[in-house]
Amino acid sequence: MDIPRILVMKQDSLLNQMLVEVLKNSACEFKVITSRVTDLKNLIEEASELKPDIVLLGESTLLAGKDVLGYLLASNPVLKVIIVSEETNWVHIFNKQDKLMTRQTDLVDLLCVG
Repeated sequence: MDIPRILVMKQDSLLNQMLVEVLKNSACEFKVITSRVTDLKNLIEEASELKPDIVLLGESTLLAGKDVLGYLLASNPVLKVIIVSEETNWVHIFNKQDKLMTRQTDLVDLLCVG
């Protein structure tokens, strides 16, 4: 099985630092790619170039808006987008699945499942 490629939108936040650390220290193997893009056009271009399996966003970023996600997913229909809330324990997945995180490893378990 290929190693999942996860594009993490870089933001100067505690959540972002925690997400990268959780991914790097998990039992699953991931290729974590960080990005500093701040607009839809560059995100679509970067996703097209890097071909991640998953884009991981903080809920408060401008790129986590439903209109932006619609364009991103339309440009790459096999891409999975996961949005993590900074204020609650909810993880929102593009295919309209929501999961309440009760422990730190819940996110890793979610990412390990293809």
